Amino acid sequence: MSVVDFSSVDFSFPLDTDYSAGKTGVFWDVNDFPVPDGRGIREIVEFVLRENGYTGEISITVYGDKDPFSAEEAAKGGFTFVQRSDEYWRINDMLLDIALWAVNSPYPPDRNPANVMVLAKNKENTDFVSFLQNLNNQDFNVLLVVPDDVKPEEVNVSSVNVAWYWKSIQGDGKPIPQKEFRVLLDQQRDYLRSLYKDDDDVAEDDVGEGICDRCLND
Repeated sequence: MSVVDFSSVDFSFPLDTDYSAGKTGVFWDVNDFPVPDGRGIREIVEFVLRENGYTGEISITVYGDKDPFSAEEAAKGGFTFVQRSDEYWRINDMLLDIALWAVNSPYPPDRNPANVMVLAKNKENTDFVSFLQNLNNQDFNVLLVVPDDVKPEEVNVSSVNVAWYWKSIQGDGKPIPQKEFRVLLDQQRDYLRSLYKDDDDVAEDDVGEGICDRCLND
């Protein structure tokens, strides 16, 4: 059953919409991707987004077993912290929060489309993968961060518009080249096919597709 019904939302924007001025909701699991020493969450997020041309309003929701904010960051505010130690509940809380964020703000008031940035390893929850892919297909611009040593058999990777390796988020902010990202997605698709190759009840669509053709723009 779908978590959110988008049937009543107007997704009439063309596929080549400019997302740069749209607002961005950032959802970060700091247990999966701990904040580097000496760095701040907002500092990292703002640098990466601005470096890649995103100029709109930014909201940040953080998940983890311990509050990661420094006293200085906490004083500035502008964050939501969800304290969860269990990985299952962190990823499910994140899914629900993204769904609510999307429903409440499918497009900013000035009619710029919205961006969703996700930093979570998502090792087992395939519903989360499907949800992000569906959100991306509904003209939200989904931005994903993956581990540097990501392996298809260990981390489920959603087919979205833009992705970064974790080291790039901490460094120059450059996303994974789209063709390289497609190779990663194809590897995951092949891995899933290998799991279901003897199951006649599993349809081709159940193992996912590579990155959408409209995303291959470099």
